[in-house]
Amino acid sequence: MVRLRVRPQHANAASEALKLPLQAFRCGGEDAVAYWLGPDQWLLTSDTKPAKEIIRHIDSTLTGQLYAATDMSSSYACFSLRGPAARTLLAMGCGIDMHKSAFTTGQCVRTHFANVLLFIVAVDDDNFDLYVDRSHARYLNDWLLSAGEDPITRDPKYKQNSLG
Repeated sequence: MVRLRVRPQHANAASEALKLPLQAFRCGGEDAVAYWLGPDQWLLTSDTKPAKEIIRHIDSTLTGQLYAATDMSSSYACFSLRGPAARTLLAMGCGIDMHKSAFTTGQCVRTHFANVLLFIVAVDDDNFDLYVDRSHARYLNDWLLSAGEDPITRDPKYKQNSLG
């Protein structure tokens, strides 16, 4: 997991060179996957490449540009949230519209969720990856388990009426 930040005036060039998404709240690529964090910053993750290899690729591609590529692998914990109640549960913890038409596959967003900063990725309709600072991982785990017991997450009629 690597966080990349470039000078704002070089964001387009860096995005083109590294095939990074320029559109807000989108992700792209296969390995490594690049998540848009802001107009001049991205999070790159890989299940097969170590952070050092991703940073070496950035170094060789962005020669002559000022940037910061930081190994964040030890900083974040990743949760996978799946199932028909996933959107309802996420909507309980943040102000993001989690309806399938508003937050679609391939979108990502940083938001305050249950009082912690969380990065949410819509992998597909009912499958989400959640990135949180490792120091908040236990709190988030406990919150998700507790919210999963809420009757709202278990009532198919509620999910159908409120989430389409």
